[in-house]
Amino acid sequence: RYIGSFVGAAYLSGSGVLEDVQMLKWYSSAELCKISLCWKVKPRRAWRSGMDDTAIKVVFSDIDGTLVHYPKDFERYAELGEVVNGRASIRYSETGETRECRVLESLTGGKAYISERTIALVDEIRAEGVQFVLITGARSSTYDNRRPNLPKVDFEVFENGGRCIRNGEIDMQWTRRYENVVGDPSMATTVTPQLQDAAERVGPLWDLYRRLSKEGWALDARDYVTNFRVDVTKSTGKTTEDFEKLKDELKALNLATTFNLGKADIYPSKSGKANAASYVLRLLELTPEDSISMFDDDNDLELGALTGRAFLPGVSHPSVTAALRENPRWEVMPIEGFLGTEAALERILRAVKSANPLPAQKVLTAV
Repeated sequence: RYIGSFVGAAYLSGSGVLEDVQMLKWYSSAELCKISLCWKVKPRRAWRSGMDDTAIKVVFSDIDGTLVHYPKDFERYAELGEVVNGRASIRYSETGETRECRVLESLTGGKAYISERTIALVDEIRAEGVQFVLITGARSSTYDNRRPNLPKVDFEVFENGGRCIRNGEIDMQWTRRYENVVGDPSMATTVTPQLQDAAERVGPLWDLYRRLSKEGWALDARDYVTNFRVDVTKSTGKTTEDFEKLKDELKALNLATTFNLGKADIYPSKSGKANAASYVLRLLELTPEDSISMFDDDNDLELGALTGRAFLPGVSHPSVTAALRENPRWEVMPIEGFLGTEAALERILRAVKSANPLPAQKVLTAV
């Protein structure tokens, strides 16, 4: 005689999620008492790593402050050893934990460092079949100089989304989308091309550059193809409020601005990290739900909004702090710097591996 049933799910440590508990029935008679339990084992899903069920197929990662760190930021909690042959050791003061790092040069920002463990983790993520995209605000020459010491990846995006390397070559199809704003990009076929002086270039971006230069703003267009930088603090007689007023004019010029490393970058509104990431997703025939991002600064906010899921090894701008309150799927790592970067990459790697099917499904019956 059938008395009752139970349908639900349970967790099996170390092997997977027990789901679809199809039947737990109680039978009672003078001759028979039988309990039957049937289930199947389903692979562990990404939410066990703190994320939702959607598989990660592409990672978009900022560089400065995310994969790469500067002494001005980490000297509060870590000590830098002697640089020898482009390598240095970083030691966390409180725990004594150390990391061997590669040294990266910058045109204006000084030396930065990336841990060997970070490089290895990116390699492991890609070995699982996940696309990895570097996406940075760095100027062309800085990015070019750093490339040999950065992780090998599938796409490389720099100048705040303005330029893209695809299959090892500059993707001119992408940059031509806004040649009406930056001028003819056909000569910029190498990572660090020979460029005219910014004061002589054609297009609304460079018209604005010339105007701001006359007004006394401190500008930097060296080795930028699609972008120039404004240093508000070094602009004599100018204030943050003055720059805020300037921002209101940019939309009519098909331009946009964000802050990166404490300075304002101005670039085409069709550029930007989120637009570049959307382009990569279309090429890969993926959706934002297939992606996750890693970042830290103001110029990453639209990218984070696009991917939805994000890990932040740190926070470099007040706008990011404010945005965190509106984005519950963004998570700041509990430790700063190199270890925070590695923790984020390890979380992604675990999530990717957990999404891979187990060798076989099993049905177990207890009588």
